[in-house]
Amino acid sequence: MRVLVLAQYYDPVPVPKPGEVARWLAERGHDVSVLTGLPNYPSGVLMPGYRLTPWRKERRDGLSVWRVFELPYHGRSALGRMLNYGSFMAAGSVAALLIQRPTVVYAWHPPLTVGVVAAVLASVRKAPFVYDVQDVWPDSALMSGMLREGMVTSVLRKLERFVYRRAAHLLVVTEGAKENLIAKGVPPERVSVVPHWVDESAFAIPDASARSWASRFLEKDGHFVVTFAGNIGLLQRLDTILHAAKRVTDPRVAFRIVGDGADRPRLERLAKELGLGNVRFLGARPSSDMAAVFAESDALVVPFGAGPLSELVIPTKTLAYLASGRPIVMAMSGPATRMVEDAGAGIAVPSDDPDRLAAAIVDLSHRSDADRQAMGEGGRAYAVAHFRRDDVLRTIEQVLESVSAKRSVSG
Repeated sequence: MRVLVLAQYYDPVPVPKPGEVARWLAERGHDVSVLTGLPNYPSGVLMPGYRLTPWRKERRDGLSVWRVFELPYHGRSALGRMLNYGSFMAAGSVAALLIQRPTVVYAWHPPLTVGVVAAVLASVRKAPFVYDVQDVWPDSALMSGMLREGMVTSVLRKLERFVYRRAAHLLVVTEGAKENLIAKGVPPERVSVVPHWVDESAFAIPDASARSWASRFLEKDGHFVVTFAGNIGLLQRLDTILHAAKRVTDPRVAFRIVGDGADRPRLERLAKELGLGNVRFLGARPSSDMAAVFAESDALVVPFGAGPLSELVIPTKTLAYLASGRPIVMAMSGPATRMVEDAGAGIAVPSDDPDRLAAAIVDLSHRSDADRQAMGEGGRAYAVAHFRRDDVLRTIEQVLESVSAKRSVSG
């Protein structure tokens, strides 16, 4: 197959999945290229070595990567976000008319506007697309508080229906998300539940040098370190972690927040207002550092806001946490929490409940090393059994091949 991977976010930004799909398909012998934007996520600032340009072609990991213009932004302003998404949609649609026609397109969502570029390819270039819906829009924007019901959400719903009708097949990560799409008129036979995946080899036990670095990075110094790692956005509700930290009086317990995102400045201000001496914001690190960071953490935490959205998503960090073999505290409900409970990999508390979160963390810190090790080993075994990278990506490959074969038959 000649596959085009279409994603606004692509390496070197810390959104690994589109790149993993592209490289895996290329290793399988497919002709793979990438259409993406200028790397500025999650800070909203162009990464070093890049400048604003209408287009740029580069080689990355042996693949042709076409980057098109987008207005860098990733803050809290809805207008700024729309300009960012809209600029990539416009530039990507033009590029879709000029690049070599693929056999099939793998389109990674969010944002929803990526689907418009895919629809242009399907309509004008006769290239069917498989739409991987990682985050259901506009539902997630409404539930995060970024948008309110009104003209914008009405437009987004129309755009959502437009994209879904034109997709040859849709992928979602949970049964709840599938039910959401079916309720919006998508035929059940055109939706497949394909979970996130994890490359367990990336979380092998790091060597002593890497762990020593991670210990210094986390400022461990004998503390029981509780780590959040990932995008610091609105849905993550890191307020809950900060308010829990306020309630934890044990001086041995320390909280570390690794990552960057739109909500970081506000949260850093909140930490100062609360006078939190047990919390550190350590900034973003490349994915290659995460195995060591997780290994040196004593517990890992997944917060998420209360509401129906928790039934539609599984935060990708959950699988990485499981694969790392460390105990997990889930401050959310839904399939992600049920997964951790089934694995026996940690403790679950309700969303937005700092009292319960603080109590769970203190409880975990008082447990024996053997208890915490058993939790971690259970989580890793569960991840390896259910979410092997090759197994999941082979399913995506089969969907792409099926869509490609139907196109060949129809001409």
